[in-house]
Amino acid sequence: MGVFTDIEAVLFDLGGTLIDYPLPSVPVMAGRCLQGVYRFLVGPEDRLAPPATSVPGPDEAQARRRAASPDSPLPHRLMTALRRMVRSVSGRTLPRIGEACARPIVAGGRLFDDALPTVRALVDRGYRLGCVSNTPWGTPDYLWTGQLERFALAPLFEVCLFSSDIGFRKPDARIFRAALNRLGVAPDRSVFVGDDAEADIAGARGVGVHTVHVVRPDRARSGPDPGPDLRVETLVELLDHLPPRAKKG
Repeated sequence: MGVFTDIEAVLFDLGGTLIDYPLPSVPVMAGRCLQGVYRFLVGPEDRLAPPATSVPGPDEAQARRRAASPDSPLPHRLMTALRRMVRSVSGRTLPRIGEACARPIVAGGRLFDDALPTVRALVDRGYRLGCVSNTPWGTPDYLWTGQLERFALAPLFEVCLFSSDIGFRKPDARIFRAALNRLGVAPDRSVFVGDDAEADIAGARGVGVHTVHVVRPDRARSGPDPGPDLRVETLVELLDHLPPRAKKG
């Protein structure tokens, strides 16, 4: 495929696309998770490892987490209700436990070398950017917005939408539509960039968004071809297909 035309917005997946989260084996990861939760529950605060991101207090957490809408999936409504109940008793216990569990993964993340230069170049070229990502185990969305802040990506995205915030996981069409609605951009004038064939590529294609599949040479995955509009090995290659937008006026 050549150059994308009439594109206004570029949406990115987070983990595996912009940020690399090397994952150990399942038993090792589960052990680290349990260890983090145990230390949080029984250890004094000053002996905990520095948090991967700051944990908001009760008022800020309440302001940052929107209530589940009536059409949200039942599991999301139940989780929201549980968070509200626990917060009413302890202020922030449940979010703190979530962070303790996710800390080994979050703290080990590193920005791909091509991520920040590419994102900055797209902003300079006049594109509106967003991030749409699934989050593991229903962890609070502020853990992952904290990652965008940590790697200086947050100011570059107009919209950041996480499954734990909205209640739908990719490839569910509703999470893509919600991001597009917040940007006010039509699907056929948008591009989604991701590394997961089903969640990112098939999901975005299902709502009419152009797709770019990132398959890095050392991370090639087997399985059916998702049929993206474009396949790249590095994010920098996007710049060959998304030229500067014409300035209005």
